[in-house]
Amino acid sequence: MSKASSEATPFKGRLGARISPSNITSNSISQKTTRYDDAELQRRERLVECASIVRCALPKKPLKQAAVKAIAADISAKLAQAVGSKPADMPGDAAAAAAKCRSWLDGSLLAEGRDEAKIYTAFSALLRYIAHSLELSSDSSIGLPNRVLLLAQADRKPKGSDESIRVDGSIISCSRAADAESLGSAEVQDIAIISEAKWLQSEHEQAYRQLIRYSRLLYAYQHNRRFAWGITVCGTVVRVVLFTHDFIFASASMDVRRLEGRTEFIQFIVALSYCDESQLGFDTTITWCPTAQLWTIECSDFNSENGATVKYYARDPVLVAERKFGRHTRGFKASLDPSTVDTPDTFIKDAWPYASQELADTSRDELQIIRNIQDTLQARGESTAGCVTAVHGGIVKFDAGTGEMVNDSTNAIIDPVLREVATAISAKTAMSEANEDEAYGDGESKEADIRFRVHRRIAIQPVGRPLYTFDSPYALIIILADAMEAHTRILKTCGYLHRDLSINNIMGLVSQDGHVQGLLTDYDCTIKVGEARTLWPERTGTLPFMSISNLLGSPIERTELDDWESLLYIICWLGIHGISGVEQLRYQAEVKRMRKADPFYDIPMEGWEIGTFEQVATVKKANLEESEIFEEKILNHFKTGDGYDMLKKLARALYQFLFNNLYLPSVYHGVNKLQITEEPITKEQILMGVAIRTTVNPFEKRIEKKDIIVESLLEAMDFYKQKAEQAYKADAS
Repeated sequence: MSKASSEATPFKGRLGARISPSNITSNSISQKTTRYDDAELQRRERLVECASIVRCALPKKPLKQAAVKAIAADISAKLAQAVGSKPADMPGDAAAAAAKCRSWLDGSLLAEGRDEAKIYTAFSALLRYIAHSLELSSDSSIGLPNRVLLLAQADRKPKGSDESIRVDGSIISCSRAADAESLGSAEVQDIAIISEAKWLQSEHEQAYRQLIRYSRLLYAYQHNRRFAWGITVCGTVVRVVLFTHDFIFASASMDVRRLEGRTEFIQFIVALSYCDESQLGFDTTITWCPTAQLWTIECSDFNSENGATVKYYARDPVLVAERKFGRHTRGFKASLDPSTVDTPDTFIKDAWPYASQELADTSRDELQIIRNIQDTLQARGESTAGCVTAVHGGIVKFDAGTGEMVNDSTNAIIDPVLREVATAISAKTAMSEANEDEAYGDGESKEADIRFRVHRRIAIQPVGRPLYTFDSPYALIIILADAMEAHTRILKTCGYLHRDLSINNIMGLVSQDGHVQGLLTDYDCTIKVGEARTLWPERTGTLPFMSISNLLGSPIERTELDDWESLLYIICWLGIHGISGVEQLRYQAEVKRMRKADPFYDIPMEGWEIGTFEQVATVKKANLEESEIFEEKILNHFKTGDGYDMLKKLARALYQFLFNNLYLPSVYHGVNKLQITEEPITKEQILMGVAIRTTVNPFEKRIEKKDIIVESLLEAMDFYKQKAEQAYKADAS
């Protein structure tokens, strides 16, 4: 029996939590309908072949590494005897499993006619053979494995998943090989490795696309998932795939018909059976307690000199990591006391932002930025309303299996093959759009070999309510006005520009007497004004809410005008989709019904979330080009009712001040470049070849007048905030 049978693992019994309707964003329909296109796009840009990636599964200690290789070689040699003509010395269970995969290993299975189910049967038998053999291993230097890996029933929708995806091969961690006899459909929370089988060797690209789809399930439902392993089985060729936050690394082909290929794959499975939980892709500092039905989350105490941590307790996260790539941000409402877990006073943000490899440089450290903002505002006697306070946090550290605590980062995942990975990425030519939704590492360009991320966790107060928990447009206006007032104060007093306004980064607070306030959160992309990243900008933000200049990667300085443009998009998004989670689900159902009746039904703002950065920018420019078009394409689709009518008027006012400000000349208007005539035009200028018509970018011109524009925008927000407060009080009375 393996060691796993007597020791609880950090994730045993609860890898993740189901996604409730409140966790579903309003673009989930588009995510599902475009999943294949998205997967294809991501595969082309992010898939990197790195033959040695399987070494990341090896235990960290050299003694264990040597033992794993010896055990794998012995298992493979005995299997070769069983497949060949020589009798193998093995017990009945292992012999039975070997017999079931013999025709696959000798290649005769593929001559029987296409039936991928047969490949899964044989692949499952191979995993069972390895599991039975591991339980018989007599290497005292390494002891018993931590787990065995077995295939659950293939081609099933994982239990507990709200998605329609059927995972062809869910490999789960078990205590003993005999568990294979009772395995049914896997719980999505119990999946350790995803796999996909195809009949032909040439179909490995289709298998990659399927794995990309499955990987999103792991991140969305397993709240302590750091990275993920996958396996493709195409004919008799097996490949191992490692999913990181920016790239998918695929191993060399391992043909199980050949001894060397079979041995390499068996070594990979044996390594994962003995390795630490962190090497399986799990975060050992977030653990699930099935008895109390809560998560225990370790958080660094930045006031401690010896690297101490504090423990928080939380129910399932209110923010889940739904994307295949990126920061994989998760959010928990938590408490230091497990008895008050249902009345939490702290919000824990867990994310993987880009960072400088020189960790002493804290310019991109969200924790340090939040602390600097608080210190500066308090020192200057300014209000901290609308701002968050950091109480604990720092870089997540874990035991990598050597007894030494290490910083969790990109390097911690791929450290054994760091040089090989860098070489493989450098060989890629399609690098131009590899950044999905955020900035590159400090001081690094898009061509940097490895985009370095660090795993950070921050505990902040107060705990805000997500916008989808409100159903009043009046409350929304108050919240947004407070957030933008805080945004302006932080910029003017502290010199920090937020750069990532979205529906997830602005929250609401409700006091006991029902008073509503706004809260500005998430400073991952915040930078100090004047830094190179504002003068030579990088793409940051969430696709539907990114400014046009941001989407285009324009070499124009990023200013507060970009954030105000994002605010306009937030208002339009919620005005059409609805504010509350219930309204958004109704909208999704209505859109689905309309699209079913008319496949060409024009969904408002659909183009704001689908396509490349440039395509989304083109759609936004078309929607904002003229006031009449903005009315027709956007404002006319707002929900109706007094509150939404006020929200529409606010959107109209912000649009006018941003893009068609009548207090400024026409050269500052619009979203398209203008041709202007230089004045005066003289004969001498013509003779000298001086250009008499000049191209002007209105986004660039507006920066000259940003103070005037922002003043008008703040006045508009304050005006509608006062009206909203009156209406909100009237509704409450």
